[in-house]
Amino acid sequence: MAVLPDEASFEEFTHYVIQRRGQVPYTELQELYERRLRLKSITISTGQGFQSILPRDEQGLTKRERENKVVSEYQQSGRNIEKLPEKAQF
Repeated sequence: MAVLPDEASFEEFTHYVIQRRGQVPYTELQELYERRLRLKSITISTGQGFQSILPRDEQGLTKRERENKVVSEYQQSGRNIEKLPEKAQF
């Protein structure tokens, strides 16, 4: 089954839909095309931008893993780490 390219025009989209479904009302074609454009405009953030600015040894770690790493580094240097109560956190 052929797939339309992202930059397909309304005419190409119409031809594609008619091949698959037969005759479709014009208003439905317009709604389908608008829906397709909205879906194609959705982007998903995977956090790769943020991950790239972290130090090499922290890239790929979850927030909890990074927190545990920082806490253990501070404790090894002799500092005392205490978490704030839940009410005090933002």
